[in-house]
Amino acid sequence: MSLDRRRQWTLACPVTFEGVGLHSGTKVRMTVRPAPEDSGIHFLRTDRPGSPKLPALAEYVVETTLSTTLGLGGVKVGTIEHLMAALWGLGITNAEVHVDAAELPVMDGSSLPYVEGFLAAGRVEQKALRRIIVLQDKIEVQKGDRSVLYQPGSGHGPEVTCVVDYRHPHAGPQLFEGTVDEPCFVHEIASARTFCLYSEIEAMQKAGLVKGGSLENAVVIADEGPLTPLRFANECVRHKVLDLVGDLALCGFDWVGSVVAAKAGHPLHVALALEMRRRVRAGATPENMLHVIHAS
Repeated sequence: MSLDRRRQWTLACPVTFEGVGLHSGTKVRMTVRPAPEDSGIHFLRTDRPGSPKLPALAEYVVETTLSTTLGLGGVKVGTIEHLMAALWGLGITNAEVHVDAAELPVMDGSSLPYVEGFLAAGRVEQKALRRIIVLQDKIEVQKGDRSVLYQPGSGHGPEVTCVVDYRHPHAGPQLFEGTVDEPCFVHEIASARTFCLYSEIEAMQKAGLVKGGSLENAVVIADEGPLTPLRFANECVRHKVLDLVGDLALCGFDWVGSVVAAKAGHPLHVALALEMRRRVRAGATPENMLHVIHAS
């Protein structure tokens, strides 16, 4: 099914996922429901009184250590990036995510289970036009040798270049570059799993993280090589692209242009999304006048 990317889309019916939180180890039940046009993506904590709602927007990010966490009024929802990537990759602009824990289920460590669930449920075109960011200037966020750069594009994007290097015999320099449209996302990015070096596990456990991690939901790279077969030779960098587009989905808009990420991660991704939103707000036109926003 080829979507009209000028329009907003939602799901045809609710889709439920169950699993464990990667960092909390908590059992989680999550249902992604259709939502009205112009409502965007929201998370609802159904285990809390009144099911408090958190908008999936960059200004609500409160934590970016090894995952992306939203927070509002003391209520949090963590590890949202894989779900956000799936929604963005399939062009779903409006949805309510009902979750009964503080972290989303990690599933197999990728976006693939979400993609398969949404495609099975079907998508519904809505009347409203989607809003698209067309920024005219470069934006760069940098910290040491890590950086993420947005550049105006030809209008055929979004184009992504991503470079990683973990200085490990089995996780050295890797490169991904391409136009991340729906076919690319579904076939080349969505199934790339989260990963770590075996040498990092003890420190993460001491920090209270990866309580739900296992070889069923993550690629662990030991000195002798990955402990489970890779889905791609460069699965590490493909997963970083997945994280990148999931975090940039927190712009709340589609974006046109190219993004170059060098050894970047959630903190820089979210910082770029925040700056993109700031520039859009500075140059925004009323929503009922234009669906494409040109911001300088």
